[in-house]
Amino acid sequence: MKKFQFRLDALLKYRQMQKEQAQLAFMKASQVLHDEKAKLEQLTIKLTEIIGTFRDYQTNSLTIEVLKNFQNYFDKIRENINHQNTRVNEAQTVQQERLQELRQAVKNCEVVEKLKVKRLLQYQAETLSEEQKMLDELGLQNYVRKS
Repeated sequence: MKKFQFRLDALLKYRQMQKEQAQLAFMKASQVLHDEKAKLEQLTIKLTEIIGTFRDYQTNSLTIEVLKNFQNYFDKIRENINHQNTRVNEAQTVQQERLQELRQAVKNCEVVEKLKVKRLLQYQAETLSEEQKMLDELGLQNYVRKS
């Protein structure tokens, strides 16, 4: 009997490789999103701390120059927060795209794997049928010899 040979083995390996690459891309996108969210959190904490510092300074009489400096700093941090929010949104979009690509790669791989299982079962059934025919033929030959 010949060994089972799946004709689409190369395609299966290619699809598995695509799935692994999609997994890596998704993990990378998730890490980027995590990093961008961490940066946003740091900026938010920084703004909160600066507001606290400003309130502490308010107990003293402040000059116009100090007030302008605080206002400029607040504006700069808020601008950075808005920019970072944009980066977080972009990272989320990229992560969702990578997730869709991963889902599609998994689906494509599963299709070929199911086909391989189907062909293997088909091969096993054919092999079993051939073996049964051989056994029947041997049994028939033994019966004919004894008769």
